[in-house]
Amino acid sequence: MEKKLNVLVVDDEQIVLDSVHKHLKKEDRYEVFTALSVRRATEIMLEHDINIIMTDLMMPDIDGLEFMSMVKRENPHIPMIVITGYATINTALQSTQLGAFDYIAKPFTKKELLGVLTRAADLVRAAEKAEVAAESPGGEAKEADIRNSKMFKNIDENSWLMMQKDETVLLGVKRTFLHTVGKIESIHLPEEGDELRQGGVFLQIISADLQSHSLVAPLSGTVVEVNDKVLKNPELSLQDPYGEGWLIRLKPSKFDYEIKMLGL
Repeated sequence: MEKKLNVLVVDDEQIVLDSVHKHLKKEDRYEVFTALSVRRATEIMLEHDINIIMTDLMMPDIDGLEFMSMVKRENPHIPMIVITGYATINTALQSTQLGAFDYIAKPFTKKELLGVLTRAADLVRAAEKAEVAAESPGGEAKEADIRNSKMFKNIDENSWLMMQKDETVLLGVKRTFLHTVGKIESIHLPEEGDELRQGGVFLQIISADLQSHSLVAPLSGTVVEVNDKVLKNPELSLQDPYGEGWLIRLKPSKFDYEIKMLGL
């Protein structure tokens, strides 16, 4: 039996915290901790090993954006879910750019809550599996060298970029994201010469259950090379996501501006 995951919910509305407790009281997969303020949330994080965080953006003491930034500095592995009072067409992209794993609009149903928590829980479990994979002979040292490089940048919970000496950028996907996808049926990438726009979809993965999983481009620019090895063998992106499993090589068109927009 899998261990329970500790979920921290931060919102200054008691009704929201009560709603989460109500929906999850019979779910033995989660242990729920609640806080009406960021100050209390930080105290809880010192007392318990938190696996998933749900937070409102509008808080009385420290706003949710600052809280997210604090967490990402100290615990970048914790998936954060934004609780928003309304959902717009840009909410998903904006939340991702802020470093969130996902978002949920209130009032939310039990089905919606369980859906977003299940995706976050899959990410947590996948991260644990990824650690095991990275510890294979030679794997841990190789990945550490790449990810510790000044040229390597984490974009969000799902993707990365690595700057090259020829002023191009390699884009790739994280192993943790691929674990949540499961067995890959096919990968669809843009073609050489295509123009990408920051925030537009650049990767589509079809899993064995025929579900579609997409990632948005962190930068705008021209695709100068596509990794044919990944197209022929999609599992390569899982086996070596930070090396041979890179996806595309991009010639950025607004690098300095857009990298600042990403907070990198």
